[in-house]
Amino acid sequence: MKQGKHNFLSGHPIIAQLLSLIPKEIFDDVVEQQGADRYYKKLKMKDHFICMFYAVLTRNGSLREVCKNIGLIILKLIPLGMKQLPARSPLSDANRRRDHRIFSTLYFRLFMYYKTSLGSNWLDIGGEVDPGRVEVFDSTTVTLFKDILKGAGRNPIEGDKKGGVKIFAKMNLAEGVPNFICIRPAATNENMFLKVMELPEYGIAVFDKGYNRYASFEKWDSSNRYFVTRKKDNARYAVVRDFDCSHSEDIVKDQLISLGYRDKCGSRTVEVRLVTYIDPESGEVLEFITNLKGLDALTIALLYKNRWVIEVLFKQIKQNFELKYFLSDSENGIKIQIWVALILNLLFTVLHKRIREAEDFSTMVMVAAKNLSSYVSLEKFLLYSEAYFKTIFQKDLQKVQTELFLSG
Repeated sequence: MKQGKHNFLSGHPIIAQLLSLIPKEIFDDVVEQQGADRYYKKLKMKDHFICMFYAVLTRNGSLREVCKNIGLIILKLIPLGMKQLPARSPLSDANRRRDHRIFSTLYFRLFMYYKTSLGSNWLDIGGEVDPGRVEVFDSTTVTLFKDILKGAGRNPIEGDKKGGVKIFAKMNLAEGVPNFICIRPAATNENMFLKVMELPEYGIAVFDKGYNRYASFEKWDSSNRYFVTRKKDNARYAVVRDFDCSHSEDIVKDQLISLGYRDKCGSRTVEVRLVTYIDPESGEVLEFITNLKGLDALTIALLYKNRWVIEVLFKQIKQNFELKYFLSDSENGIKIQIWVALILNLLFTVLHKRIREAEDFSTMVMVAAKNLSSYVSLEKFLLYSEAYFKTIFQKDLQKVQTELFLSG
């Protein structure tokens, strides 16, 4: 077939095409800096990573299953630097002992490498605010079948209490992948995240009212950092000033209020803006508080409305990568699996942008996962799938049908 955009064959299987998205120099640098192979003779970091990469992408439910399946494609992995067929025991030991922070470091090195190619300005926030300034954050809980990490809620009347992991994540509205991640036991309070998370200067934090911490509001307000969130139902406040909101029928009130709270120094107050908004679709009345005082009230509502992208992110990760069955019963192994899922999500997001979102994200992941041994160029196939069927499938089908009829 002629060379060109419709030459779908690649010199490497799809699993190698995906792993090639991780620059060798970055991977090797992380291994060296973190001492990832220092105490491991049987299973090096590269072999360990490839095993977990394969397992999480193909949703393998046990280490035995992982080792058997990789054995069937081992010849395709040797050119990638895989030196031996993995065995269950060394893989289990590596999940338990190799520090999960090595995988965390790899994730953030890859994030910085791809950061400029992740930018996008497709979200509707009224045109007053650059999406690159907006940071949305929330948490999601992954339930475990053993009480490894402290679960949330009361102890059950019957049976053992299940453990759980809470993944706190912050992402830039224009990028679509987390730029800050914190993995803690499910019982961890949301306010902990505000203490460890850093908001860039002139950044706008958008979050649910469960993260409301008035001391943080006061700190951000004095350091050129901004926020938009929902007002708590039991908030104590006094109206300082009313602003004109007659220009928008969806804005009921636009006010400057003084919120009262107590901390270790006693009673304190912080002035914020309160925007009361009626959702035109549902008719629900929503109250937002913010320290963005120069923007249109409707922009405040649109900023909070776009908080849904973090929920989509969590759903996307859970639906497409194995976070239901864990391949280790240790805290370290569980965190390794979560970091590998986050790395996969980052790489597929990069690929999704390369193909200009020509295919649904979940379909893209499924196609890759089910055809890891195929030598078809995944990127070209996703971009020009109709051309693939015309130039490859129909031609071969016609040949097979002709031979079938002639055989009689």
